[in-house]
Amino acid sequence: MAKSNARIEAARKAYRESLEAARASPSGEKWARLLAAGKELSKAEEPARSRRGRRGAPTREEVVRAEREPGAPEQSIEALD
Repeated sequence: MAKSNARIEAARKAYRESLEAARASPSGEKWARLLAAGKELSKAEEPARSRRGRRGAPTREEVVRAEREPGAPEQSIEALD
């Protein structure tokens, strides 16, 4: 079995504690904490994504610039249907 890292263990502990607290005396605040703890646990358990190299994803400005360049493929709404 693979070793868990500290982040996953902390997220599991926070989730368990939040779940017990929400079950013991339900309130909106405790359920919100449980939801946040669950999201954090999900993020911690996701496998690390591979890096796209040194260059990150293109910014919105780069995408718009590339679309406006001559020779870029034209798409219309009709073509997407």
